Amino acid sequence: MTMYKTSLAFIFASFLSTIAFAQIKFSDETKKYIDYNDSIIVFKNALLIDGKGNAARPHQTIIISNGKIDWVGDDAKAIIPKIANIVDLNGKAIMPGLVMLHEHMYISAHSLEPRYLNLKQLPFTFPRLYLAAGATTIRTAGNVEPYSDMNIKRDIDAGKIPGPAIEVTAPYLDGNGSIFPQMNELKKPEDATAFVNYWADQGFTSFKGYMAIEKPTLKAAIDAVHKRHLKITAHLCSVTYREAAEMGIDQLEHGFIVSSDFAKDKKENECPPNALKSFGNMDIRNDSVKNLIQFLIDKKVIINSTPAVFEGYTTTQPAPSPELLSYFSPDSRDFYLKLFARVKSAKAPTDYDKAFANNAKMEKMFYDMGGLLTVGTDPTGNGGTIAGFGNWRAIELLVEADGFTPLEAIKIATQNGSVALGFDKTIGTIEAGKSADLLIIDGDPSRNISDIRRVVFVFKNGVGYNSKKLFESVKGKVGFN
Repeated sequence: MTMYKTSLAFIFASFLSTIAFAQIKFSDETKKYIDYNDSIIVFKNALLIDGKGNAARPHQTIIISNGKIDWVGDDAKAIIPKIANIVDLNGKAIMPGLVMLHEHMYISAHSLEPRYLNLKQLPFTFPRLYLAAGATTIRTAGNVEPYSDMNIKRDIDAGKIPGPAIEVTAPYLDGNGSIFPQMNELKKPEDATAFVNYWADQGFTSFKGYMAIEKPTLKAAIDAVHKRHLKITAHLCSVTYREAAEMGIDQLEHGFIVSSDFAKDKKENECPPNALKSFGNMDIRNDSVKNLIQFLIDKKVIINSTPAVFEGYTTTQPAPSPELLSYFSPDSRDFYLKLFARVKSAKAPTDYDKAFANNAKMEKMFYDMGGLLTVGTDPTGNGGTIAGFGNWRAIELLVEADGFTPLEAIKIATQNGSVALGFDKTIGTIEAGKSADLLIIDGDPSRNISDIRRVVFVFKNGVGYNSKKLFESVKGKVGFN
């Protein structure tokens, strides 16, 4: 086929898909942050990081047509459509959008009643921060304001507000004796089945078991979720990882640091009081550790790492940067700094220090043995792990604490996340036919993972958002509703 015929065919195919691409009518507010919204855009002279773990390739061209990646290859081999907007990246890196799997729309805050979580819902700042940092797809992992989460998703999908694509998780599936009174206590298996069906009918696409849930109730929840052809993860304590895997759970949250499998005082259907201490003090070279990891892999259980939130309880955590603090509202900054000072004043090594180190090693073991590891943020804890900045820190810690290479960390945060969600045919890597969810970075995160913070533009379905403008719009506001 001649170059002329190829161009005509390309233009004709582009015309046919324009209708679908043009369906979103962005609000005037969202348009403030969009710098690119072309039906055909071509990036040339890019340093390509494909998300598969392959070495970065310089001098690459990516052709995007109506929100989809149409062609990827060497600059010298590219056939550029005449009607394209051509952008010379001058060697900047281009990589897939982040797929982050433990996100929330709230932040930890002061509470006069310590039994009650004080979780501030942040519908303005958090969607913008996620997108600004490069998270083009996120999965929330439990909520206390379900209708708010669902409506945030709807507003983003409709173009009313900027933000990532969201897989919305239903409220927590907790059990008798929940430590947080805002959570519904499921007293028997039938309660779990009814709960799952109700929230699935409301449009929620994932579920999350929580610490106090008991084995029969969790099994009923897993079965009900799978009957709806959906997925379920869990932050466990009363139930062990092995028990949950035997029931068929899809994923487990927080790496291994919350597992109660190794607690010496573990009783059935009870959360052991010293699980963290036991985990931190155990020798992970023990055969029982390797046996559990292999069992999880055999059962195809995915492990989701959330190192940034747990780093906030270690004495080795770095001091917050002035840039990070500039994004907080005064009360949220005060809450965070007080907890930070309290943790840093502890005598090291603490139980958290030891557990954090063991968790990092076990996550690497799980990955090296063939397990599917993903990553998320969990913007809770001491209040300093927030959307956007927390995404970056979680990925950095995969390298700094777990020992992954930058390319492995990027793969975990892109391709692996898409596989876990079942979206690997459409997102997660840079390949022809996939959605144009892309980050343009003024640096090379394949060599220096902290360059992931140097995002210039975030493309979601081929629409290019200005990262700096999004960040500036929330400065000093994180913590305000």
